Amino acid sequence: MAYQHDQKHEKQGCIQLVRCIPPTDEELKNPQYVPQLEINSQAQQILAERFEAPISIIVYVGKMGVGKSKLATVTVAALEKETPGTDLLWFRSGAGTNGVTQGVWMWSEPLRHPDQDEKTKGSILILDCEGTDNLDENTGANLYFFCMVVSTAFAVVLRPARIDRFQCDRLYHALNRFEVMKSLHVLPNIWLLPLDLPKFLHIDRDTGDDIEISKDEWLHQIFSVDEEQTI
Repeated sequence: MAYQHDQKHEKQGCIQLVRCIPPTDEELKNPQYVPQLEINSQAQQILAERFEAPISIIVYVGKMGVGKSKLATVTVAALEKETPGTDLLWFRSGAGTNGVTQGVWMWSEPLRHPDQDEKTKGSILILDCEGTDNLDENTGANLYFFCMVVSTAFAVVLRPARIDRFQCDRLYHALNRFEVMKSLHVLPNIWLLPLDLPKFLHIDRDTGDDIEISKDEWLHQIFSVDEEQTI
């Protein structure tokens, strides 16, 4: 991709990169239906004109209201060399557990690693993904998989830091699709970001209570398959 060093363009902050096309009632009933994702042509043009290859892509995913958009904004603020203008459109954050991000949004300005010298090529792209529990199962799975495919760093935000069976199964099924495709060489670099530390928790299935566990136990459960729900 070409990179324009002339920064005279008007900065706009974040812009939608991917839109999930809502399925019709008939499509939802069709077991063969494949959810459709639409790329924003304006965002595509921005990537082609402003971003210098190689592009490192950091994607924040997770359920609604866990803080993905806030983390994306903090990441941008940490990597911006200049203080961003107050009139820029930041990643939208909702109050409570209500989701406001639709599809996938990107920061429209290329970022660079703080230790990267001027002679080293490359730029960083920040993506914020819609809460996967805000979509129907098939659309959410496809969006999750898309983010996993394009990402350099696939950051799963977990808040609180408890074991969520839905997230575990979704991560397993997405990784399993890579295996079915025989594409192990493009497996993503996965980061699990448990917020509200220092406690690691999981939910007792019988009582519904949070039980504190060690980090090793937490990681083991994250990557364990639920045989009762997995075919």
